[in-house]
Amino acid sequence: AMGAWEAVAWGLFGGLLVEVAGLYELRKVPSNEFPHHLFRRRYWIITALMVLIGGILVLGYERSGVSLSALLAVNIGASAPLLIGRLVGNVPPDLGRID
Repeated sequence: AMGAWEAVAWGLFGGLLVEVAGLYELRKVPSNEFPHHLFRRRYWIITALMVLIGGILVLGYERSGVSLSALLAVNIGASAPLLIGRLVGNVPPDLGRID
């Protein structure tokens, strides 16, 4: 059986894989069109938080008694940033607006 810290590590790895895959796509972007947000601290803080959420989600599964393999933990960790990204993308633009 996998311990909690090992499960979290695999989940973090899954979240990191998603982020690296996104960066990998940038190899096709011409240098004059390279996104400037990659050089901002805020982008990297948010990226780290998304990866961390993947690890926390795996910990939640582990604590609830789900039998995790390394592959399942990676899958859960990778799905967390993708799901959150989809949820945020579906929020109406004026939802948090204060008039």
